[in-house]
Amino acid sequence: MLSRTSAIRSRSTQVLNRRVRSSHNRLFSGGVSARSYGITSQALLSVVPSTVVGSSWFLTHNGHGAQSECTTMILASSPSTLATSKQSFYRQFLRWLQQWWTKAWGFTLVATRTTEVALRLSPLAILSPLALLFDSVYLKNVTWNYLVSSIQGIGPVAVKFAQWIATRRDIFPPTLCDKLGVLHDQGYPHAWIHTDDTLTRAFGDYQAKGLVVNEKDVIGCGSAAQVYRGKLTTQGSNGETIEKMVAIKVLHPKFQKQVDGDLKLITIIAELLHSIPADVIRMLNLPRATETFGTALCLQADLTYEAENLKQFRSNFYRDSKSKEKNSTIVFPKPLEGWSNPQVIVEEYVDNAVPISQFLHDSSPEGVAVRRDLAGPLLRAFLKMVFLDNFVHGDLHPGNVLVKTTTKKQETSWFWNSSNDEGKEITHHSIVFLDAGITNSLSPDDQRNLKDLFRAVIFNEGEKAGRLMVERAKYERCSQIPGGVDAFAKGVGEIVSEFHDRRKEGLTLGAVRIGGLLGRVLDLCRVHGVEIDPAMASVVISTLVLEGLGRSLSPELNLIDFARPFVMGGGTV
Repeated sequence: MLSRTSAIRSRSTQVLNRRVRSSHNRLFSGGVSARSYGITSQALLSVVPSTVVGSSWFLTHNGHGAQSECTTMILASSPSTLATSKQSFYRQFLRWLQQWWTKAWGFTLVATRTTEVALRLSPLAILSPLALLFDSVYLKNVTWNYLVSSIQGIGPVAVKFAQWIATRRDIFPPTLCDKLGVLHDQGYPHAWIHTDDTLTRAFGDYQAKGLVVNEKDVIGCGSAAQVYRGKLTTQGSNGETIEKMVAIKVLHPKFQKQVDGDLKLITIIAELLHSIPADVIRMLNLPRATETFGTALCLQADLTYEAENLKQFRSNFYRDSKSKEKNSTIVFPKPLEGWSNPQVIVEEYVDNAVPISQFLHDSSPEGVAVRRDLAGPLLRAFLKMVFLDNFVHGDLHPGNVLVKTTTKKQETSWFWNSSNDEGKEITHHSIVFLDAGITNSLSPDDQRNLKDLFRAVIFNEGEKAGRLMVERAKYERCSQIPGGVDAFAKGVGEIVSEFHDRRKEGLTLGAVRIGGLLGRVLDLCRVHGVEIDPAMASVVISTLVLEGLGRSLSPELNLIDFARPFVMGGGTV
């Protein structure tokens, strides 16, 4: 498991390196050709840096090193060093030109993108007051539809943020969550010609190889890709013909370009803010957080990583046992060998499965019972990812969680064969996880910190957990302040005690929000200057999302009872 996880991380580094190399061929605008402006490749490489724009680059090249080089050039007065001094002058001039061009282009990108976003959202400044003033259903629908359309038009980053909002019914109004919820599986569909061209470039004559897909069989369309239902015909080991239904996921044509553009913008803003000499801002570690977020989006733009992640999840949950896979209440689609490509992935089709959101609004006694049955496996699966496998699905919104329903006749034993039970059908529900392109793994220290926080809630040992977090932090400034460590530990202790005391009320997801506890602890880390790796923050956000979904399914669940065996090193799904 560790070797496969290391391979996935290694490949994630490779994809980022490919992104950097590709910047030689793009003028920081997401694919604009330099030749279209009459610029040769040699001139471009001499003016535009080949790395991602960042203020740290300017600080490195504008500092003492540049002055020392200039001083050397001036002091060198002998004829033998004149040519070298002239070359050094040209290098300095080109370096200054590079810096000026990069900085000017960076500010242009920020201004252009900011203006674009503002223009897209500006009609809402008129539509929203009118809809509220006249209390018109028609105007309200127009306003909501325009908001959703604007978010889709802004790009994948905005869509991801809106998807997160839609899962937080404990924070945002239900109407807002419902309206933004369509973004979980509703994106701009791309044309069939792109799908056919992508499949041909990836697999050659895919129809001759047995893959049949119809342009009308679109079963899903998200912010990153479009999914079709198709059929794959292959030959078995004995020469028999095997037909199976498959899901074909095809990346949108402009997804990578949009991601590249937004990441450049976010990187520039993060570096500029990080350059401000203030400990409060430095502690946020915005460049590192941007890197983590950017890595996730870049990996989503290469579907081979999703195939590798699915294999890892299947190994973690099934241990390569067909019997465990058959009887498991957790389903991860199987990627088919030889049918994975950066732009396309072909997986086994999971039939009789619908989004879990369809179960959230059924208030009938049967619906409540089904939701209660779904909440347990869902939470246990997530806790297993976090505490046992350290390989966490990082995009768990309701659109990526399906419920598979199967029915079978009840089996009767030879010593009990009641006529009432004969032929009776039993309904079984399984949880299906999709879109595994984004995953998170914690460092050993962060994983211990997270376990300690859960143990602290169980055993009311908040202060002890706080002190351990300070000891393990890569960077912290609270120890430099008299009483800082004690204040931080006491703060964690008070938060944990508040939640621990509410165990008397049942410690349900409705009464106690463990995601809220983790969020408050992270906020305390920010105030006291205890650095937390962005990967841990990502896991906390995933916990918040699952908590919101769990509360929607069954508010009375006791989360700590589910977490206890996993925190202590055991636990099963």
